[in-house]
Amino acid sequence: MYIKKKDKQLYDELDLNLDIPINFDKFITKIRKKHNLIIKNKNGYFCTNCNNYFITNKKINEECKCPNCKQKLLIKSSYLKNYDFKDSIGIVQKYKDYYIIRYFELITWYNQKQFDFHYCEYGRKIYDTNFQELDEIVNNNINSGIGYAYVKHFNKFATNWHRFSSYYKQLGNSLIIYPDNLKSLLKGTKWQYSQLWLLARKINYLDISFLLRNYRSSIELLIKLGFYNLALCPKTFDKKGNFKDRFGVDKEFASFIRRYNLDVDELQVLKCIQQKDIKIIRYFKRVDLDILQKYKINLFKLKKLTDYDLNKNREYLDYLSFAKELNYNIKDKKILYPKHINEEHNRLQNLINVKKDTLVNKRILKKYKSLLKNKYQDKKYVIFPAKSISELIEESQQQNNCVKTYAERYSKGLCDIYFMRLLKTPKKSLVTIEVTDNKVVQQRQKNNTNTTPEQQKILLKWEKSILEKGDTLDVKWKIL
Repeated sequence: MYIKKKDKQLYDELDLNLDIPINFDKFITKIRKKHNLIIKNKNGYFCTNCNNYFITNKKINEECKCPNCKQKLLIKSSYLKNYDFKDSIGIVQKYKDYYIIRYFELITWYNQKQFDFHYCEYGRKIYDTNFQELDEIVNNNINSGIGYAYVKHFNKFATNWHRFSSYYKQLGNSLIIYPDNLKSLLKGTKWQYSQLWLLARKINYLDISFLLRNYRSSIELLIKLGFYNLALCPKTFDKKGNFKDRFGVDKEFASFIRRYNLDVDELQVLKCIQQKDIKIIRYFKRVDLDILQKYKINLFKLKKLTDYDLNKNREYLDYLSFAKELNYNIKDKKILYPKHINEEHNRLQNLINVKKDTLVNKRILKKYKSLLKNKYQDKKYVIFPAKSISELIEESQQQNNCVKTYAERYSKGLCDIYFMRLLKTPKKSLVTIEVTDNKVVQQRQKNNTNTTPEQQKILLKWEKSILEKGDTLDVKWKIL
């Protein structure tokens, strides 16, 4: 690929003038502590970080905090042969009138009970003094082609900088940001009081270029309050007035918000129920806000629902949405707590199908068109979004699952539904996928069985290379 002489000169100057911060290796070591496992064997649970045994009732593939080193780690079986950890890390630096974000990948390999690791720089983004992006370059550590791009760890500090020639042309923006140089870097700029260096220590993956480019004084306030997740959405809280005017709850809730580091969705639930119960808040953070706000359901009466399995809980929330559409009185206990949730769910769904099919299909088609940019295809598989209610029903029948009940949520933009198929049989259902906030939250084969390792690998690649580069799902997605 042709590179202009002045651009090549800048790339070379960056190599000569950008040093690795003195504490960067210590920062890497700190992240590596999370690249450990808890191994379940006949003697108990063994933490590879502190080399101690302990007892817990947690299961394999769940996370558990080691009581000795306090590190929260993934539990795996002693029969595990291989496992990889990967993290993307960013260093923000300045050269002349340019800001540069340097991209590193840290990878740890677990192989036959041994750990090995490596990190390397693979990309750079170049910005002007207002943090508007000017250029994006990669080096020989990136291996790319038609349909793929990955870091191959050829050299810790490779050169030969060039622009992407791959279909995947973006490095992404969300990184674990090295915090120690930020305060001195931003001194004397409009960001010198931003406290972003503190936010970088508290939030693992951070789109710091977005916060710098769209800086508001609310960022400084939110960080000083210890509302770190809320600081990721500064525009939402860029308001005048007292605490309640800004956050929708009285100041007495400040310590609760800080303690559990509530995000925007969790704050919405707190505003509705006005109760300090993190279990209920996190469980109902995906409930249709219209139900919470219009009917003022006392969610503490629904605590018994947390004893149901996950599928039944989701079915209940869908049932409440159906009841709302039919103008049922949800304050009536007989409606709020049906004896036979499955039967009532299906009955209400059938009642509204005729009424809503035309409108919902129109919304789904609009959503489908906006999601086509996320379509993926390789030599064996294809992944594409659902196009209509009839497709959801067909998928539900072939897979023997309840995806058809997600039509309303999908049409409102509360979740995204995709199908994964074999290229040779594109009409035959294989894997049903639910995506929220550009993350795969459910992926199931027929009868809700787990996906194969090969399918999981493809889905992870799709999520990292396409979904995470897209716009975050907005729960207020505008419908027709």
